[in-house]
Amino acid sequence: MPGDTKKRVYNPKVETRLSRADVNRLDEAARLAGQTRSDFIRQGLLWYLDNLENLKEGEREAKTAQAIRYASELIVKAILSATDRICGMLARQGAEVGTLYELTWRACGTPEAKEQFTAAVNTAKQRQRNRLDADEKAVAERTKKVVTS
Repeated sequence: MPGDTKKRVYNPKVETRLSRADVNRLDEAARLAGQTRSDFIRQGLLWYLDNLENLKEGEREAKTAQAIRYASELIVKAILSATDRICGMLARQGAEVGTLYELTWRACGTPEAKEQFTAAVNTAKQRQRNRLDADEKAVAERTKKVVTS
C-alpha cells in the first residue's frame, strides 16, 4: 500500500503553569465533574471562548447601568433641592400673608367689620378652590407623584 498516504491531523498543544494550590483545585473540580484534567480544562477554555463576547457585553451593560444610576441620583438631588427651595418660598409667603391677615383682623374695630372680613376670607378661599379646574388638578397630582415617590 505504497499509494496510501496518511493525513496528518493537526493537534496543537497548549501549556500553562499553575500554582500548586490551583492545580489542587483543578484536580478536585475535574474529579467532581468525572473528567480528566485535560478534558475539564478543554471544556472550560472552550466555554470561555464561546462566551467571551457575552462577558464583555455584560461589563458594558454594568457600566451603563452604573452611569444611569449616577445620573438618576443627580436628577433626584436636583429635584429635591428645587422642592426644598419652593417649599421655603411658600413658607415665607405664608408667613407674610398670615401677618397681613392678622394686621387686617386687628384693624377691624367693630363686630360688623370682623364679620365682613371673615366673609371676605371665606369668599377668597372658595375662589381659590374653584380656580383649580380639572386640568390643573391632574397636573398637580402628577407632580405630587413625581416629587413624593
